[in-house]
Amino acid sequence: MILGAEEQFRVGVPAKGQENRLISSVAANNEFQVLFEDDGTTGYFYALRDAGELELLDALHVYNVADIEDRAIPVSLQIFWDAHQTTAVLLLNGQSHALYDFPRQAGFCRNAFPPAKNGQPGSRELTDELVEKYFAA
Repeated sequence: MILGAEEQFRVGVPAKGQENRLISSVAANNEFQVLFEDDGTTGYFYALRDAGELELLDALHVYNVADIEDRAIPVSLQIFWDAHQTTAVLLLNGQSHALYDFPRQAGFCRNAFPPAKNGQPGSRELTDELVEKYFAA
């Protein structure tokens, strides 16, 4: 696994001088990119492709700020890429919350929301078994 980004923050609290919190990571090929956003209401993990123009491939719901009980406690966020840098996973406090597979254009998150805009077949629910399948040593 390749660490793409790491940051500590408080859920629902924007970055200093900003309206939200954005944490991104770009694969070595500069084409694949993921972005975590906490806009004060929700947390989302976005998959983007830059083929001359930035294209939103998927949006994966991570949390609703109102549902987080311990918002005063900082969260540790990490974004990891697989060895080929074609799949990215979002971890909060060491727990996987979203994963995007760029070659398959398949996104997964714990609550499988929202439905895939590209008609992705099968479940979008992220499980520990699925993460293991992508990131097994």
